Amino acid sequence: MIISLKVLIYQLFLKYRRTLGIISLFFIFFLLRFYHLGFHDFWYDEVGSIGYARCPWFNWNAPLYWILLHFWIKVFGISEFSLRFPSLIFSFLSVILVFLLGKDIFNKKVGIIASFFMGLSPFHLWYAQEARDYSMVLFLGLFSSYFFFKALKKNKNKLWSFFILISLLGIYTNYFYVLLFLAQFLCLIFFKKLKLSFKEIFGFLVIALGFSFYLPRFLSKFYYIWGGFWIPEPGWKSLIITLENFILGYNGTTLLYLISDILMGLFFIFALVVIYKKKELRRNFVLCLILFFLPVLVTFFFSKVLFSIYLDRGLIIFSPYLYLILALGIVSLIKPIKVISCIILTFLFLVTNCRYFKDELFIPFEHHTGTYIKKPIKPVIKFLKKEKKEEDIIAFTNESVIPSFMFYSQKRLFTFYYFFNPQIPNSSWQRPMRESKYCIPFYKINTLKFKRLWVIACNWARDGKLDENSCSVKDWLDENLILEFSQEFEGLWIFRYVKK
Repeated sequence: MIISLKVLIYQLFLKYRRTLGIISLFFIFFLLRFYHLGFHDFWYDEVGSIGYARCPWFNWNAPLYWILLHFWIKVFGISEFSLRFPSLIFSFLSVILVFLLGKDIFNKKVGIIASFFMGLSPFHLWYAQEARDYSMVLFLGLFSSYFFFKALKKNKNKLWSFFILISLLGIYTNYFYVLLFLAQFLCLIFFKKLKLSFKEIFGFLVIALGFSFYLPRFLSKFYYIWGGFWIPEPGWKSLIITLENFILGYNGTTLLYLISDILMGLFFIFALVVIYKKKELRRNFVLCLILFFLPVLVTFFFSKVLFSIYLDRGLIIFSPYLYLILALGIVSLIKPIKVISCIILTFLFLVTNCRYFKDELFIPFEHHTGTYIKKPIKPVIKFLKKEKKEEDIIAFTNESVIPSFMFYSQKRLFTFYYFFNPQIPNSSWQRPMRESKYCIPFYKINTLKFKRLWVIACNWARDGKLDENSCSVKDWLDENLILEFSQEFEGLWIFRYVKK
């Protein structure tokens, strides 16, 4: 009896071993997203998310994520873990969806490898652990493409209805979804060769009309950003950086990125070879090309001609189609090269995931524009509560951490100033920094009344260096005041000065 049971278990294992392997792989992807989810304090954008969630009805961003977060907070409260958990769920579901999409349009192996790329990429881990809308729009984009491909193939009303509904949800979640919507329409034209049915035209018109209700707010944000925004204009190198970040995130090294570039080139060439030999795969391959390259290139040239909106985290919605292209290339390799390639990829992901969880960011700022290691805000506030006296004042030399300090210090527990050097303008931000009650040029520091001055400075990566404005302000402080004390908190520095 016992022997028969063992034989049965063994036979079941042999029969379902691939399914068990896939489930185990997805379990690893989930654990990676769950690990250290609430470890870091909120950073600038996440504090903004809390503000938008408290009043989601009256802001010019696409509102759906903030509405979801509004009710989520009412049930689960505000904590680093609870606020980031929806992003974890959307990111994990996206990994499952890219597997299903790859399996449907190519084959099961392509789906598994594409999910391997997304599941292990530190880029997706980053936004799976951040309270922003990027993982949600990624999920909705994949979901709509899943039904879009099915609707193209079977042309059933139910499939087109699901596509319309999910597209409306996506376009109300993040404005970058508009580019996916346009790319999908171009795919439809390519697939149908301009012979569009009423059903197909009607579906896309419904989506466009559905978004038109929010068009005034979209245009108000559009014109504001047109007047000057902080995102720098991309160069041609930015396109390579985007590809590198989609694979290894912001946590690679020069050598690791170089290896990933070589592998991507190799996989893409072999993907071209396989679709040349297998014409039945050609159409879906071209559709993936359109869904990835068209939105990225449109964003790039738009940023060059009008104003810059080119941010890799905004482009995250288009990354799955790159993974599907690369996965098709890997599947077409001969077995020895395929095994070696998978081993190298696994090594790259292991190293960059370790660097991600150890907060080791690639130093050049252009590789992670607008993104930096989250700072330990709560330990600094705890320290200041203990050490600061009533006659002291607190000031910052980098505005990026001020919202987090305001949030964790209950806003008015401390009064904050921001010191800036008017000789260091941000060339990508056309609106100049202007003096106000709490925003002061560094040369007017001595006009403030204080017994001791606590200055908080930081950097963008943990490279031991302050940013340019912080360095210039600190040089002036060192020359005109007396430095009594300094201490670093993992990328945040506290300096205490008194007047001479």
